[in-house]
Amino acid sequence: MNKRKILYRILIIGFILPLAACSPENSGLIGYSYHNITAKYNAYFIANEKLQEVLLEIEEAHQNNFNRVLKVKAPIDTTIVNANKEKIEDVIKKASIAIQRHKVSKWVDDSYILVGIARMLNQEYEESIETFKYVNVNSKDEQTRYVALTYLIRTFTEYGELNNALAVIDFLNRQKLSKSTKRKFYQQAAYYNQVANNPNNLIKYLSAATELMRGGPEKAKHHFILGQLFQKSKLDAFAYENYKEVLNNRPPYELSFYARLNMAQVTELSKGEDVKKIRKYFEQLLKDGKNIEFRDKIYYEMAEFELKQGNIKEAIPYYKSSVKESVDNERQKSFSYHKLGLLYFDELKEYTLAQAYYDSAYQIMPKDEEIYPQVETRQSVLSDFIKQINTINENDSLLSLAKMDSTSLNEMFLTLRDERLQKEKEEAEREKRAKRIKSANTNATVSSFGDEPNLQTNTAPGGGFYFYDASTVGQGRNTFKRTWGDRSLQDNWRTESGQIFDSEESDEPNKEIVAEQEEKSQMSEEELLTQERDQFFSSIPFEAEKQLNLKEEMEVAYYKLGNIYNFDLQEKKEAVNTYETLLSKYPDTEYKAELLYLLYIYYKDKDEAIAETYSSELLAKFPNSIFAKLVENPNYREESNMASAKVKVIYENAYRLYESGNYKAATNEINKGLDNYPENDYEDNLKLLEALITGVTDGKNSYKFKLQSFLKDYPNSELYEFAKGLLAAIDDYDKKQQQKEKIKYIPFFEQAHYFVVVYENNKALSGILPEEIESFGEKFFPEEDLNAGNLVFDDENSMILLSEFKDKETAEAFYKKFNSDLSPLKNFSSLNFSNFIISKDNFQIFYQAKMVDSYTDFFKLNYEITQ
Repeated sequence: MNKRKILYRILIIGFILPLAACSPENSGLIGYSYHNITAKYNAYFIANEKLQEVLLEIEEAHQNNFNRVLKVKAPIDTTIVNANKEKIEDVIKKASIAIQRHKVSKWVDDSYILVGIARMLNQEYEESIETFKYVNVNSKDEQTRYVALTYLIRTFTEYGELNNALAVIDFLNRQKLSKSTKRKFYQQAAYYNQVANNPNNLIKYLSAATELMRGGPEKAKHHFILGQLFQKSKLDAFAYENYKEVLNNRPPYELSFYARLNMAQVTELSKGEDVKKIRKYFEQLLKDGKNIEFRDKIYYEMAEFELKQGNIKEAIPYYKSSVKESVDNERQKSFSYHKLGLLYFDELKEYTLAQAYYDSAYQIMPKDEEIYPQVETRQSVLSDFIKQINTINENDSLLSLAKMDSTSLNEMFLTLRDERLQKEKEEAEREKRAKRIKSANTNATVSSFGDEPNLQTNTAPGGGFYFYDASTVGQGRNTFKRTWGDRSLQDNWRTESGQIFDSEESDEPNKEIVAEQEEKSQMSEEELLTQERDQFFSSIPFEAEKQLNLKEEMEVAYYKLGNIYNFDLQEKKEAVNTYETLLSKYPDTEYKAELLYLLYIYYKDKDEAIAETYSSELLAKFPNSIFAKLVENPNYREESNMASAKVKVIYENAYRLYESGNYKAATNEINKGLDNYPENDYEDNLKLLEALITGVTDGKNSYKFKLQSFLKDYPNSELYEFAKGLLAAIDDYDKKQQQKEKIKYIPFFEQAHYFVVVYENNKALSGILPEEIESFGEKFFPEEDLNAGNLVFDDENSMILLSEFKDKETAEAFYKKFNSDLSPLKNFSSLNFSNFIISKDNFQIFYQAKMVDSYTDFFKLNYEITQ
């Protein structure tokens, strides 16, 4: 063989071998190597790189909330996922190429895992689960199967199938995992236990994962989470060690800062020198220029530290400083407001201040905070509390002014006006100084605004309560209008069209304010004085009707205030004082029976003589009230509940008898319940059922009388509106009957007829039914050339008109066929409809009347409709 032929064959073999290796199924040595290299460094490599980019973006976008235990894994952010839709789809596409074109490659299973993760990010959980299960069943590599199961834990967790996730965790715990697989497993198991709110297992798996990790930011974060968990469990020594480990693992500065801050909180203090050392440490953190953006948190932790030492007075200024420093951190500011509200509420019992701080916390606290529901509830209670106090004080002051003579009122007006003008002058000077300081210090980084909540102190210029002088009421109203304009009383009144209104920064001044200022500038001092005096006197309720309204408002406010003290604030003594004040000011109050009982309960264990006074008055004046019965029999409520439980059984039995038509037996059951258990929670149910039975057995008039009696005897029943509706239905029925009697159909049938179906409005059927009915007519009555159309009948019903039949007999034949087993509506069993045939002339009458019942009797009487 010459050299040319040998060379030719070598070239042919060299060309054929790669082509043969390219075959997806080629498992030869060369083919296997080729597919491994190509799969790994082409499709799989690109897919994995893109997937890691998305996962990293999710991780970096997640903002840690250091006031809570950090997340082991960043939650899947759908916004980021949606923004990376094309990239994720490309991951699936590239991984699929590795799967389809390199079937014998060892990277096929890894490519399936990438597809499963991508499906999970897209929230295609069922497809993701199936993908990981497929790898577990089909992969020949044991560790790859286990890796797929670790990601299956994550998918089950995200999908909310926590039991299935736990089953996979239990399975993997029994397997022999490689070091890298074990680390992934422990991390996913930790994430599951965090979602499942199992802190003990979270610590267990996170600690195990951390031991297998190399040093770095991720390990630092895990140690920080462990520190937080131990700190929450009051295991300060373990917490301290983990925070210390954070600093040994190259953490980001923010993580490092919070680790150092928390270390101060869990340092075991044994003597006063240690306390001084921690305080000095906080001061150093404040001075560090790198911590400017964290000053609010430092002050907050300083307050927490002092609180831990029992130093409430020292803690409060630090919380306030934290508020002042929280320029861009509303979450942190809300925590400081909340802690201040908590201290003024629980420790200092200063509810007005507590309300102000709770109100501020409620307005800015993110709703995803665990304590938000408690903040919302207490804010509501305290707002109601302040509202009642203000109502009492304001109305009382106005009523006091109404009793004064005009000379005294005029002297008060002049005094208060002078005080107000002096205060306005001082305020104007203060504002000028503040503006000068602000302009001279443009580099100031912290605003003085925001260190205090918006406190409504309600104080008058003279130092007394604001509404004790009516001039300040009018002046305050005018000042408000000058600053904010004429705004309605509503939430967020400082906003206009959804934007914060700032009178200093607004480009366009309020036209009404400008007009008012111009008008005042043109008034003489005497005219201005007269106007303000008129406003002062107009705010005073001299009329008897206005005074009566104010007193009624005060009565309700005293009652509500007492209940807030008693049940919400647990201030029993203040509640008693409020109740007694209410009784002394309003001896005939509608709440008297309840108040006498509440006062009796309070004094029963403290002063038997006083308790006896209240109970005697209650029994004498309100013997039939539930409060009197509770005094006579403390177990009355429990016994009443037991009776109600027995009557409930009787009522249910009576109702079953009523439904089955056994009205006599049902009536006997009702009487048994009413006679044997005269006071129970089901009395109204029994009475209404009695009325329903009467409607069947004794006719309309008796039924109507029973319903009227029920409405009179049970105005507070939950069944009141239902009974009212039944009574209205009777009146409506009577009106329809009167209208029906006026409708006269024509007994002339020698003419064309229509077939009519009236059914409840249903958009889905409005296009289907006419076709069904028309097809039915064409099939069985082809010679008639029938056409069906859909018409509006009334607000609740539609109508199908099939026309037209040549005579009555043909129409009757169609009606019988339509209502047989062959009916086209047999597939619409849920449809509520009526159908009939009608002559052309009568159809005009029927369609104008729009009352199906008006034609029914005439139809049955004049047409052969039996099968």
